[in-house]
Amino acid sequence: MSTKKAILISLASWILLAFCFPPFPLGPGALVFLAPWFYVLKTAKRKVALTSSYLGAFAFNAISIYWLYHVGDVAPPALIFSGLFLSIAYLSLFALLCAYVFIKLPYSFLFPFFWAGIEVLRAKGDMSFPWLSLGLVFGNSLELMQSYTLFGVFGCSAIIIASNMCLTTAVLKKKKKLGLAPLALAIIFYIGGYGILAYEKNTDSDILKVAVVQPSIHQTEKWSKEYFDSVMTQTWNLFETLEPDSVSLILFPETAIPDFIGARFTEAEFLEDYAQKNNSAIVIGVLNRIWNINRPGKKKKFNIYNSAFLFGFGEPRAEYRKIHLVPFSEKVPFDNVFPIVNYVDLGGGNFSPGDSLSIWQPGNFSPLICYEAIYGNILREAKRKGAKFIANITNDGWFYRSIAPYQHFNLVRSHAVENGIGVVRAANTGISAFILPNGEILEKTELFEQRIIVQNFPLQTNFTLYSVIGDYIELVLFVFSLVMVLVAVIIKKFST
Repeated sequence: MSTKKAILISLASWILLAFCFPPFPLGPGALVFLAPWFYVLKTAKRKVALTSSYLGAFAFNAISIYWLYHVGDVAPPALIFSGLFLSIAYLSLFALLCAYVFIKLPYSFLFPFFWAGIEVLRAKGDMSFPWLSLGLVFGNSLELMQSYTLFGVFGCSAIIIASNMCLTTAVLKKKKKLGLAPLALAIIFYIGGYGILAYEKNTDSDILKVAVVQPSIHQTEKWSKEYFDSVMTQTWNLFETLEPDSVSLILFPETAIPDFIGARFTEAEFLEDYAQKNNSAIVIGVLNRIWNINRPGKKKKFNIYNSAFLFGFGEPRAEYRKIHLVPFSEKVPFDNVFPIVNYVDLGGGNFSPGDSLSIWQPGNFSPLICYEAIYGNILREAKRKGAKFIANITNDGWFYRSIAPYQHFNLVRSHAVENGIGVVRAANTGISAFILPNGEILEKTELFEQRIIVQNFPLQTNFTLYSVIGDYIELVLFVFSLVMVLVAVIIKKFST
């Protein structure tokens, strides 16, 4: 196969795959769209296969995460686009690694597990970015999403890879029956999901009336001191339209008060008084700053936290500090390995992580802030601690009108289904929603709506197999991927 042909085939394969993730509609196509890429890996020379794989993955990531340039749009354009290019180039290396191992691996039937293990690896550590796990392509179909309850998102990724490999093998070895594997899998997954939804047990459960406030503050105004009064006025004016009678819990988005709580006594007292007067609880995102008295040798004077605060319901004010921080935006990766960065004021990447999850009342819910809710292991831990649902507060204003808010929403919803736990989501600019444990959406907002949505939310979790065994499965996949990389390196060493 010529280099040009291999590159064109790989580009077509990976570009089609990019349109399988919500909000794009081609989800089930992922069962076949990577088959041409595998054909290239099987038939092209090694250097050609690796080059075409990297270029295809680069195109895929460029389509899927182009919106990252919004996150740093306050920086000089050259710096923004350099950062975007490096991010895409870095993420494309994972596909290059997968291609290399596939070519070297003597037993190709193990490759789907390796792919899934690489996705687990990509979701670990300070540089984690589990945004584009292949299994997430089922997010447009409630029926197909039920497969997460058995296999998890990562397990579904392995099955999708196996489906594409079957089709490639069918073409190369002319095994027509094997070529039916993608269609068979799609039918089995859909019918199985339909059955799960149809025969799901609807047990009587307690109901909690919850209100979600979506103020839709534009990101360019949100952090400007000169706009603070107008930002809060817009939020409070919307809040005042809420009928407080019998609303037990009110959720505001992440950093709905765009400042440190210690500097905003008036706003905090207003919320405290409102909650006590109306016998309700209020959760709101706001920053917190604590003197760094335990680290006197550091030049970092404060520990800064991205926090959620709970007001009212007869309880003293409670604080939850975000545990999993966004790399670079909130935390410089590996600052514990290279402590020198703690001596430097790094602006946006200067937050400190919290150390534990919280379970709050009413209703036994666990607050999670933004990025945290895309990690299935965090949702599992919250459920095991007794959470009946997740209160996910986020901003998402950074993403503007791009595909990112839809991708973010799909991630949260998919891991909720995976672990059988509902999510109430408050997003500054959307998408805010009430998501049941099976993934059904009771109500949601559109992007940049100024709106309050209210629902009676059931305090019921669903049993899922993956919520029980998911941690063990992911550990095995993680170790397996590392072993396979080592095997591929050893094979190369002894073959030269």
